[in-house]
Amino acid sequence: MSFFESLQKPNWIPPNWAFPLAWFSLWALQAVALLRLTQSSKHASKAAIGLVVAQFVTSIMWQAVIFGPGRLHLSAWWLSGVLVLVIATTIACFTVDRLAGALFVPTCVSVGIATALAWSLYRLNPLA
Repeated sequence: MSFFESLQKPNWIPPNWAFPLAWFSLWALQAVALLRLTQSSKHASKAAIGLVVAQFVTSIMWQAVIFGPGRLHLSAWWLSGVLVLVIATTIACFTVDRLAGALFVPTCVSVGIATALAWSLYRLNPLA
């Protein structure tokens, strides 16, 4: 049994198959947003592109944080930081291109849910 499977989970946790489906869908939306940003001539596009890359990298790095014993608290804090970064990215995207910003809204929602889930996992498994 894996570490994650051994955890006590809240009753509202999505099924396992939903996670890869959600992340790949969000990454596809982010790729379209990034493409739109790269085609913009606005000065703010460089900052928005930097935030897109930063939130993507920190989201990927989070996966290395969550999957291991004793890391649930770090995982919850890490995702809280990712959520702040995703919100900042969404705002920056909106200032450059409204559609690019709109394409990041589902990521805000998803990372918000993931952050709530991470804190719930920590609350239910404080010693894990």
